[in-house]
Amino acid sequence: MVALIRSFAPDALRDSTRPLLDWLETTGCSRAALHFDAVDSNKIVLGLGIEPHGLTGAEVRRIVADIDRATDVVGSTIAAFVSRQVMHLQGILYGFPLLSGRTRVVTAWCPAGWCRP
Repeated sequence: MVALIRSFAPDALRDSTRPLLDWLETTGCSRAALHFDAVDSNKIVLGLGIEPHGLTGAEVRRIVADIDRATDVVGSTIAAFVSRQVMHLQGILYGFPLLSGRTRVVTAWCPAGWCRP
């Protein structure tokens, strides 16, 4: 059976993991890989954007524990930890005389126009 990937908004899982567990049960999957990118940006900024009122650390731990009890967790990821501030700073520093030739902008992680003038 092929299960379609499903995402859940933070508010859908804030109080209970039940919606996710119900969906997981309908797939018949015995293994799961988890990806988090909606962690509360009032605490930490992950990925390429700010997610105010995302999941708290305690909510993430509860969700993972609930899923782990329901299935085998075989992998997990967290949104690419590349701070927007670092990317913008790289863009500002690009071409500075004292850094020219020594500064490398990681263009693979920089959407068009963000890192280079």
